[in-house]
Amino acid sequence: MNALTRGVLAAAAMTAAQGLRAADTMLIEAEDFQFHGAWMKVGDAAASGRCYLHVPHDARDSRYDAVTRVTLDADGDYAFWVRSRDFAQDRPKMRRFALQVDAVPFEKEAGTHGREGFAWQLLGRRTLAAGDHLLSLHDTARAYGRCDALFITRTDKDPGTLSGTQLNRLRTRPKVLLVAEPEAFRPVAVDGTDAATLARLETPALRVTFAAGRGPQGKPWIVRRTRLLRNGAWVDLPDAAGDETLFVQHAADASADLRRVAVWKGSRTPVRVSLNGVTAETFSQTTDPYAAAAARRFAPRALLSADVASVELRYEAEDGEALPVRWSVDPDDPCSLRVQARLTAKADGSYALGFSAFTPTAREQVAFVQLPPLYQFQRLPETADLLCNTLTPHPLALAQVPWLADGAPLSVVVAAEPADLPFEWPNATNAVCGFSLLNSRAQVQPTFFSPVLGSPRSRLAAGETRLVNWRVMTRPADWKETLEACCLNILKVTDYREPLGASLTEAVLNMTDLMMNDEFGGWNSDLRGFYDIESATMGKHAAPLALLSAALLSRSEAFWQARALPTLEFLLSRKGSEIIQSGTNRTSQPVKQQIAVPGSFYGTTCWEGALRLTGGLNPWLREVALPDGTFRHARSYNSSAPWTEMLAAHRLAPDLMRRDTVTADADDWLARAVYGRQTQPVDFNAFYNISFYPYWWDVIDLFEATGDTNYLAAAVEGASHTVAGQWSHPRAPVGEVTVHPDGSQVTYHRVWHKNNQLFRLGWPRQPNDTPTRSVPAWQVSPVGLGLEQPSTYTAFPGAMNNIMQSTWAPHLLRVFRHTNRALFRTFARNSVIGRFANYPGYYLTCFTDRVHDPDYPYTGPDITSIYYHHIPVHYAFAMDYLVADAEARSGGRIVFPWVKQKNYAWFNNRVYTAEPGTVYSDRNAVLWIERGLVSTDLQTDWLAARSPDRFWVMLMNQTRARRTVRVQLDTAKSGVAAGEGLLFEGDADPFRAARETPARPAPALNEGAFTVEIAPLSMVTVGYPADERAAFPASQPLASSHRTAVAGAFGEAHAFTIRSPWGKDAVYAVLTADPTPGARVIFTCDGQTRVCERFPYEASFYPVRAPDAVVRIAAHLPGQPERVIDLR
Repeated sequence: MNALTRGVLAAAAMTAAQGLRAADTMLIEAEDFQFHGAWMKVGDAAASGRCYLHVPHDARDSRYDAVTRVTLDADGDYAFWVRSRDFAQDRPKMRRFALQVDAVPFEKEAGTHGREGFAWQLLGRRTLAAGDHLLSLHDTARAYGRCDALFITRTDKDPGTLSGTQLNRLRTRPKVLLVAEPEAFRPVAVDGTDAATLARLETPALRVTFAAGRGPQGKPWIVRRTRLLRNGAWVDLPDAAGDETLFVQHAADASADLRRVAVWKGSRTPVRVSLNGVTAETFSQTTDPYAAAAARRFAPRALLSADVASVELRYEAEDGEALPVRWSVDPDDPCSLRVQARLTAKADGSYALGFSAFTPTAREQVAFVQLPPLYQFQRLPETADLLCNTLTPHPLALAQVPWLADGAPLSVVVAAEPADLPFEWPNATNAVCGFSLLNSRAQVQPTFFSPVLGSPRSRLAAGETRLVNWRVMTRPADWKETLEACCLNILKVTDYREPLGASLTEAVLNMTDLMMNDEFGGWNSDLRGFYDIESATMGKHAAPLALLSAALLSRSEAFWQARALPTLEFLLSRKGSEIIQSGTNRTSQPVKQQIAVPGSFYGTTCWEGALRLTGGLNPWLREVALPDGTFRHARSYNSSAPWTEMLAAHRLAPDLMRRDTVTADADDWLARAVYGRQTQPVDFNAFYNISFYPYWWDVIDLFEATGDTNYLAAAVEGASHTVAGQWSHPRAPVGEVTVHPDGSQVTYHRVWHKNNQLFRLGWPRQPNDTPTRSVPAWQVSPVGLGLEQPSTYTAFPGAMNNIMQSTWAPHLLRVFRHTNRALFRTFARNSVIGRFANYPGYYLTCFTDRVHDPDYPYTGPDITSIYYHHIPVHYAFAMDYLVADAEARSGGRIVFPWVKQKNYAWFNNRVYTAEPGTVYSDRNAVLWIERGLVSTDLQTDWLAARSPDRFWVMLMNQTRARRTVRVQLDTAKSGVAAGEGLLFEGDADPFRAARETPARPAPALNEGAFTVEIAPLSMVTVGYPADERAAFPASQPLASSHRTAVAGAFGEAHAFTIRSPWGKDAVYAVLTADPTPGARVIFTCDGQTRVCERFPYEASFYPVRAPDAVVRIAAHLPGQPERVIDLR
């Protein structure tokens, strides 16, 4: 039985135990009412759903009720309870409001319980028939009523006796209630039968005719008909003349909050809803763009002009007002048309022009949508809302629709005109346009709005004219190919980046040095981890295996002792990914049982990695990875599926975990998570790369392990979702832009913590600490960056927050390698190349070049939020990118063994071992990246590898020009010897690079230097003879490691012997006690003593002379006898 099944059964059992069934009882949160009317949604942690509805003091007209539909499954006698807020000491029982069912109020009013806070009241019972009924909340007292929730039941149960969890299981979201549409949005009957063709536009893939049809009352109505070329045949699309809508909204007093999903106040128009013979007038949601202001429809009445490239029509309102609209061939894309409307203001005020494309599609019939970051798969809002271009990574709304007779995919898109999107950092006030997936009837019909009503750009003076431009695409392709076409053809996303400040290799070396710097790298030796700046005295690991890998790749025993070994000790002893030394969290609550042996936060994948990254010298880690022969599935802070841990178990123990068991679980997951219908929108606060699309990062591993192309197809699906969350706009202009215009770039983030001190590098700020300068616009462009969460992206009105931690980039490169689809390489490169010269921080809220300075994390000022525990994560994906790049440019003829760092958020990357890999003909090459080993220019990345008798260097040209590169080798470090070298040439095309080609003679070395020519985005690999040498000394695996004993008030005592890749042993001892006042622990081992007077109570000894060295622990508590424990 899986966990989900167990959870469902447990919930059913608990509900049944309370005598309730979802069929006879429901909870409706007030904030879930479809129409809020004059009521306003207010957040409150004490409310049952953390929100309630409130009639504010400035309600424009409190007669507009909150209205929704409730659906009852059976005839019966129903009790209606209301949970409301009252104030026992401040005019109790005065905040009255009525609940009405089908316009009939209960005699008893709500809001009159007289108690302090929220409480339930039974308003009465009502005999009702099965089916739909109209519920409304009516403000009777005009006294700021507050409604939290409704409880409707055929039982005698009192909701006050139920827990919040039990009530939440009964939560029912009302079905959508259709409104009586304003005339501007009603579909009209248009007769295009035998209509004469007035004009036509044609591309190689698209034929569009404009014909003289007739609308209501026989008025002229030009019908636009579209034919698409598909598989050599022309296919007709629905003409949709009466459904496609062009409209203009106007309000004198429109105001809008456009930071998140657009919200309007002041100008909304009432709507009418009818049910069971009852009609109610109310306000729709404040997020409904169609009700933001009164709208007028403009119909295509007359042809003004036409030629082979464009057709101009006269659209008219009912009063005869004209709106010229030009349709033209799109030279950028054969499946698209450009549209331009000439909007002239009749009066002062705010204006929006809207265009709903083609014909609507029922929600349940749509195949796929994309309006990132909020809507993908089949997820749609209950009612229409609008996302501005400042919120969405791609300025478009896309729907894959079932219009083709054979069920083939077809996608419809409305997109912004890229030339209209200025090169500005997005904020809450500079939106140009907006998008909705739904029309006013909540059907799927992609709609474009510009300007956005209530925005500064929407304000026009009487007589002022605004040109509004957009694109319309109809493509016989699925959403993935269509999104790709929008990115490459319309938005003109190109592979535009080049290294800045440092090569990516140099940035990796810089981060290696930074991680070794206690002060600026944020290392806390007492906690064996990096500071988490969001909590005082917290140490954390988000990519622990990266530290072990960095020690191996740099051949640094010093790094091993200072960082890798403490990190492994952290993994062995911490229950979670963090530890708080004070024992108190950020809300001042105590945190207990932080020490657990072994740690449980990370799964089998991590422990398999720890075993291999210690050279297989610690076989006892196998039992940690596979306790009792079973795999660990760790998903407390990620959305990984069980098969991802099973795959690691298979790599570690194929006898215990068969590959077909792994693939069976993976296939089930693919059917559900990748290809299944998903209709419930994801919460605005969720992490984009965890919750909005499948955790696909391991699918490419499964493809490479099995060769099954079904997994490659799934990886393409996942990679396309990742691209959907990366910015494709605005286009960087040619020339330079000014950064830090006032010399002191503002940051909106708070001063956080460094250990127990408030700290932010470079604070307090100094005048001109971020000097104003001009830089090429492409250098600071956000195109290619992603986001963390919709909520953190939009956290501040002054600027949106992209992130620079692009852990997905190496995965995109691997999909590119196996498919040769340049889109994935383009977005991978645009998120990494030239983005940083060292660890750059996390959030990016402005155009800045500070992150291109290798000294930025040392000098600041911190304008990007330097999260110390993210430094190893950044190192991991940058290092992974370098290797994935080499794999792609060699067509897979360069491959290095890896393990997987995962389980923390979406941070999932391959980290590399010291096991032998492949460099063309050499099957014994061990990856090596150490400062000074190879020197070259910043536009060339390098990796090195060493086999017993050969030294290899891989040189990657990160520019789009053929370049001659000079390379200097440290011959002493590398051990290069006399003899003829080999040269293999890669290719920017991974398929061409995979072809077997013979080696050429390498350039002769001149005092360790050579020169080589490298093609654009390609690679040259050179190998020279080298002195016989092993990467690490030969060592035997440990026979045993773990010892434990009871430690009384200090919990348990544990000791481990850990053998390093250098063949030396460490002994680590830890007590599991929580922080204990006055505790003093003395650890003795191998003649060395460590005194510990703070939590956690632990000590490490490296190196020790014997692996079985005894650990003596003398534990002291005030007023108690000393407890001595010997661990043998």
